[in-house]
Amino acid sequence: MSKKAKKDKKSRPQPKPNWQIPNSMIRKITLYGPRYYLQHAREYPILGCWIMAGWFEAGITSVVVAREMAPDKVLFAHCIVDLTCLGVKVAHARTDISLSQFMRTLPELCNQRPEKCSPELAHEVIYGAIEYAERYGFNPHPDFKIQLVDLVLDPPDAHPRVDNVAFGKDGKPFYVSGPYDDDRKSQSVINTLMRTAGQGNFDYILAMDGTSDLLTLDDLDDDIDFDDDVISD
Repeated sequence: MSKKAKKDKKSRPQPKPNWQIPNSMIRKITLYGPRYYLQHAREYPILGCWIMAGWFEAGITSVVVAREMAPDKVLFAHCIVDLTCLGVKVAHARTDISLSQFMRTLPELCNQRPEKCSPELAHEVIYGAIEYAERYGFNPHPDFKIQLVDLVLDPPDAHPRVDNVAFGKDGKPFYVSGPYDDDRKSQSVINTLMRTAGQGNFDYILAMDGTSDLLTLDDLDDDIDFDDDVISD
């Protein structure tokens, strides 16, 4: 080959390599957040349910329903339930919690007195209290829906109500004001009971100086620290 031919060959532009990945080889990756898992919570088996020991005598209790996302991952719903008047007072749900962290937190959720119970009892306490409260004009805390707690639970008719849980006290609503129930809140509850139950058909106790041994459960969520953020879209 002549020197000129060799020179022409060297000066000829070389094609650029094509580093683009063919579309056929691209796979879509979807990242799911807490809300997605809560929306699909019923697809995971129930790991266990817990209630507060002595719940019936106290008239107010925590109820925890946990589901197994993976061998070491848990999602759960937690409700503070007033069985005598207001129904679900506090509600929240969390996902992607390690099993060890959940078990460490469980005593705090149940006022240091967790007691394992059947799914039937857990759901009867929650749904029964909601239904009883609604009869007298009280709805569950907005977070029951906002935090998707209702989707962590089974549907209301999923379990037979075999425990015959009694709501109210002595056959009528019994309101005990909580430590954060100011005069306006307490008066609003009493006015609602006057309208729905009628005078003489309910009882109430107003806590003095913002203290009430029966209602220390209202402070639970302020003391519990979780790593994940508030649920959002």
